[in-house]
Amino acid sequence: MDDFFFRAFFKLKVHESHGTAFQQLINSLFGYGVEGFQPVAPWGNWGDGGNDGWVEATGTYYQVYGPTPTSNISPDATVQKAIGDFHKLPQKWKNVNSFYFVYNDHFGGAPAKLSSALQSLKEDQGLTECKALVGADLEQIFMSLDSGQRQIIVGGIPSDSSTYIDPTSVNDILTHLADNDTSPDFLMSPPPDLDEKITFNGLSEGVGNVLKMRWYQISIIDQFLTARDPGFAQVVASDISRLYEKSKEYVNFEDERIADLRYVWMMDHLIPDVAHKHPHSLKAYRESAQVVLSKYFETCDAYEHPEQSTSP
Repeated sequence: MDDFFFRAFFKLKVHESHGTAFQQLINSLFGYGVEGFQPVAPWGNWGDGGNDGWVEATGTYYQVYGPTPTSNISPDATVQKAIGDFHKLPQKWKNVNSFYFVYNDHFGGAPAKLSSALQSLKEDQGLTECKALVGADLEQIFMSLDSGQRQIIVGGIPSDSSTYIDPTSVNDILTHLADNDTSPDFLMSPPPDLDEKITFNGLSEGVGNVLKMRWYQISIIDQFLTARDPGFAQVVASDISRLYEKSKEYVNFEDERIADLRYVWMMDHLIPDVAHKHPHSLKAYRESAQVVLSKYFETCDAYEHPEQSTSP
């Protein structure tokens, strides 16, 4: 499951990144995944000369473009952006052998006009390479990195998570789970409709297996809730329900594994900022978040019940 989660974390990060954030993501990714890559920052009136990053030894130049998914940029405007940026290069840079237009397509594919225009540009300018790099290409580079480098890239969470998660409720449970023994209680009998809920909500077999395995640990949460005041459990359930509704709002793009991506999104948005300061803490909190999601998946505070008419 490690590769699945790494892919999901990265895909969500690409979807959530645009403008400067997308540029920073590319700098981090290429810094590890492209030998000799040097990021370029604009300087005064000189700008960057159409160069967001390069490999000097090979004369390879990169221009990064990360429009917001709601900006409704036309394919023609994207083509003009790519071609216009390329023609800036020879004015301020030398030895232009290859050109890559790094485009945040939100995993929808590069516009045909863009690919065709870059193909023509390659022929007209006698370039070694000239093409768009899109989400699928970036994912391939990311997955070629070692686990430590991947973790550095996808370790953060959006800073606005606290606007809809009560840190005094869910985070108390996560800290309790992370700090205590959470050995599975295999003497428990899983609810008979767990598989039905997994299938109904469109979750993959892999995520379904995680939910079922973590379900054997929910007795730790039940014991914790029993020791608190009666209203605390309802506060937590309400927080998880709001989190699930937010996941449908934020993770609302076309993807065949959308239910799995919402699971990963919720997992990371449960984790407090302090957990990201150390990789071992992050691992423990992510495992704890999976136990929380398993419990509230069973109670249908997260995801839908098969008897409900709404789709996942």
